[in-house]
Formats: sequence, structure tokens, C-alpha cells
Amino acid sequence: MNYDIPSFKALVRRSWLTKNDKDLDKFDNCYVFGLQSYSDKIITFHIMTDYGALRSRVPLSEIFHKEPTNDIPYHHKQLWNCFSENASVNSYNYLKDRRCKVFLKSKKEVWGRYQFTLDWFNNPYSDEPTDYKCAHIIFADDGYLLAMPNNRITEWHDTNFCVSTGETHTWKVDTWIPNVEHNSKWVGDDDSYFY
Repeated sequence: MNYDIPSFKALVRRSWLTKNDKDLDKFDNCYVFGLQSYSDKIITFHIMTDYGALRSRVPLSEIFHKEPTNDIPYHHKQLWNCFSENASVNSYNYLKDRRCKVFLKSKKEVWGRYQFTLDWFNNPYSDEPTDYKCAHIIFADDGYLLAMPNNRITEWHDTNFCVSTGETHTWKVDTWIPNVEHNSKWVGDDDSYFY
């Protein structure tokens, strides 16, 4: 359930780390270097503070890439709990630091920058095409982190390629994944014909 991620310098809300309720608007410097995916819970991170405290299971909602403005509730930052302990982390070079517009639960649209993707496997949701979702980790312009699936990211900013305007689409949900071995028999035997 623990995964190495592209590490990044961040802020952690002090009230998550201490017993002092007066620390709600105070933040400590940290490096975020790992992620934990625990089924039916929010994404959590492993961090190291600048005073040498190593902490695990710090929720996505308590990590910020800069001091937040217009912070939003934790259940708007990640819409679905983790599907499983079985996951993979990828940082897609094509998307790295690319700006995108995210459609929040409140119907508000915010801009941010892509960081990496968490994707789950071997669970009922990920294995069913109509329920499948991954979580793109986005640094929102307001300072907080988001974990959003494809259908909540309404625009990707790529002035080299995404230049078309006008036509809008009604997107469909995937209902099946093609399986190439269900349609024909092999010709010949595998021992004699390798090509």
C-alpha cells in the first residue's frame, strides 16, 4: 500500500501534526516523498519536515504546494476514496506540469498543474469499465492538492496541440474492454511457427 512518488517540497498543516488547535492556519515546511493507498480512505502521504520529523498517513487535504488561498473542504479535493491497496504511480512526461482546469464537486472550476497519477487494480471498481477511475494529482493554483479522475479535468492547456475550438461532445462511458483472444483460433502450432 506504500508507493514511491516524484518527491516535492510542500507545506503541511501544523494542526494535523500537533495537539494545538490554535495551529489551524500555521504550516510547516516538508518534503513529500511517498504515498499510501488504503482502501476506502483518502490518499495519504509520507513526509519529512524541515525539523526532522518523519510522518506517515498525512491526508492529501493537509498537504499544500504553497500557502493556501480559498481552501476547500477535504471531500472536494478527492471525490472518491482509494479503491484498493493495489496501485501504481506514474508521472506522465507528456502531462508533467501541464496546466489544466478542474471541475470540482461544488461545480466551481479551478486551474492547476499536473504532477502524477495514481491508478488502482485488482478491485471490483477498477476491473469494471463503467466504474474505473484513476486519480491525477494536481497542484491547484490556490495552493491545495487535488486527486481527480479524467472526467473532472475539463481542459488541458497545450498551445502546441490543443488549439481546436467550437465543437463540444457528449462523452460516453466505457462499457467493455476488448479482449483479442475471444474472437479467433490460432492457426498452426506455436512450436513450429514463431513468426
